[in-house]
Amino acid sequence: MTRSCRCENLVTGKIQGDALAYHHGNLKEALLECAADVIAERGIEALTLRGLARDLGVSHAAPGAHFADRRALLCELAKVGFQRSLEFMRAGAEAAGPDPVARYRALGRSYVQFAQDNPSYFRAINHPEVEAHLDDDLRGARAAWVATLREGVEVAQASGWHPEIEVETLLAFSCAAAMGTAQLLTDSVWTDVFDVDDVDALADSVLDVVVHRSRTSVVPILEETEEKRSA
Repeated sequence: MTRSCRCENLVTGKIQGDALAYHHGNLKEALLECAADVIAERGIEALTLRGLARDLGVSHAAPGAHFADRRALLCELAKVGFQRSLEFMRAGAEAAGPDPVARYRALGRSYVQFAQDNPSYFRAINHPEVEAHLDDDLRGARAAWVATLREGVEVAQASGWHPEIEVETLLAFSCAAAMGTAQLLTDSVWTDVFDVDDVDALADSVLDVVVHRSRTSVVPILEETEEKRSA
């Protein structure tokens, strides 16, 4: 479904289920959904409140009741993105079973999957306008996201996964891998670089390297860094 058709359906009430049919009580949700469509199809640079108002068939002033400007809209998209990605990650960890290391790997893999399935929210999370204007709600959403990852590291480490490495080092290393992979696999400029037919399999392989094979590759480098810091 194209952006214009989807936004029109938000107004007329033709979309049911996950998408909210627009009426006077949920203009905010309709703006967020329509904004996500614009970003997915044309990029954040194409996003304007005036354009969303036009697509939704409301007055140009109507979005201002919920968002003062585009930055405020992006910050709300980012907050929702953190919340939804956290739901993805927790569900993925539960599906991975009781093994702490498998659960931690699932947290990272689920984040990559969220980014692939929801590129607009992923882009909002990492947009400079958002990073420069974090409010308390957005800080709280990000803190909850990081806390879940940190808990995953701590539980995995307690089960014997790299007990010799500081938790914050493992957390930073794993976050960099998951976030970097998500960035690469949601950007057509980069996906065209890799000579693979199955980007999902590539994501799986990257997370396997980070979680299961790092002991013989990257982690010795981290250990050397830890030794230098302690000297």
